[in-house]
Amino acid sequence: MDFISVSSYGNSTKSSGVVRIIKDIDIDITNKHVLIVEDLVDTGLTLHYLKSMFENRGPKDVKICTALDKPSRRKVDLKIDYEGITIPDKFVVGYGLDFAGKYRNLPDVCVLHSSVYTDKEDAG
Repeated sequence: MDFISVSSYGNSTKSSGVVRIIKDIDIDITNKHVLIVEDLVDTGLTLHYLKSMFENRGPKDVKICTALDKPSRRKVDLKIDYEGITIPDKFVVGYGLDFAGKYRNLPDVCVLHSSVYTDKEDAG
């Protein structure tokens, strides 16, 4: 088992569309079954990029599992093989999900009120 760390949000509530690899996997996945476990699938751009990147490394297959899914925001055709729950098009925080490094430690997944981030994005 290994993990990859990526970022496409920065301090925004919307994906930039640019995937930044913070830490790549260290193991060879040739002829292995690969399961990408994600907290939240939004536009699908990041996972589409990762799935393609992993498929180019010769695994037997690449499947995707997510806890939270926002299919209404999808910008690419992406099959989610294992899905926890579908959520509406709202920015959520808590239970590991953050906004600009905040709210990650909330014990539940909560909708972040737009007044918290609207001013920041308008100013930036």
